[in-house]
This record gives sequence, C-alpha cells and structure tokens, in this order.
Amino acid sequence: MALGFRDIEVFSADPKDLPADLRAIYAQTVAAGSAQFLRVAKLNDVIIAGYAMHGPVGANSQPSTDFVLQMVAVQAQYRRQNVGRWLMGHAIGVAESKGGRGLTVPYTAHPDFFLILGFTADAAIGGFRFQMIQE
Repeated sequence: MALGFRDIEVFSADPKDLPADLRAIYAQTVAAGSAQFLRVAKLNDVIIAGYAMHGPVGANSQPSTDFVLQMVAVQAQYRRQNVGRWLMGHAIGVAESKGGRGLTVPYTAHPDFFLILGFTADAAIGGFRFQMIQE
C-alpha cells in the first residue's frame, strides 16, 4: 500500500520523544543543545522520521543566511517511499520562512539523496548546499 503524505503530520519535538533508533542518530549527529528546530513526521501518531537544524550562524562577524541541517532520518520500514524527500521539502520551507537563503548539510553521507534534491557538493563546508531562490 502506498504511503499517503496527507496522512503524515509534522510536529515540533524534544529529543526524548524520538524512538530509540532516531534518538541514536540524533545523539551522533547533533551537538547537545545546538538544534533550534527538531521536527518529527508522524503517521497515525507514530514517529516515522525527523530532522534537526539550526539557523544561520555567522563566522568572523560575517552574517550568514544559510540554515544548517544537522540530521534527517527515516525509520527503516518507511525508507524508499519518498518520506525523506518530503521531509526535506518541509525543512527547506521552514528555513526559507525564517529568512534563510540556503540550507547546508555539513557531512557527505548519502550524496545521491542530496544531489537528486538539487543540493550541490560544497568542499568548503565538507558537504552539500541548497541555494534557495528568493521571490
């Protein structure tokens, strides 16, 4: 049976709310207290995926407009059903609504996933970057 994205809801969450497998990924990839946004996708009140990111942080007094995606994870039984792609669209929308002009991913895991979504490899950050088009 195909997954109906209209049945998936996204909520703000606390790391302690995450299922054990997603909590382990969160603990490995997100520095304690650094995620401004932790969102989870629920299907029938069960958390099936989530992402964590923080807003722009300027270096050397230079303001940045890029949000940083710290984690995106989908529970194993829901992978390969476009849940990750759908959740990335949500993350991009949140970043853009908060004034972001880009979304960076500071790691190189799963390159095919990010590249197919329109991210470009960025050696300067050691990962990927998505440039938002401002209207």
